[in-house]
Amino acid sequence: MTPQLVDAYKSLDGKKGRKVEVILLDYDTSQKAMDKYLVKSKINFPGLKQAETEKNYLSKIKAIEGLPTIVIADANGKVVASGVGQECEKVITKMKQLAK
Repeated sequence: MTPQLVDAYKSLDGKKGRKVEVILLDYDTSQKAMDKYLVKSKINFPGLKQAETEKNYLSKIKAIEGLPTIVIADANGKVVASGVGQECEKVITKMKQLAK
């Protein structure tokens, strides 16, 4: 799922007034492991360790029900679309639509 998400994010890159931001919520136990994954996967959007989400608003937007999970929320924190596993493909399509 990561390659599709990276490609979708590239379609947003540089768009003035874009409506979507992507944040990777990662379950690695160390910052070093997460950084290695970001580089290896060529992820070009912000990453946040899952433990950190428990300290901020991201954990209140949508509970993580499985991996992978993709959530699109608007600027007010309202969930616009979400998906787990195979449902993520539909969410990536929605993300691309919002990028137009």
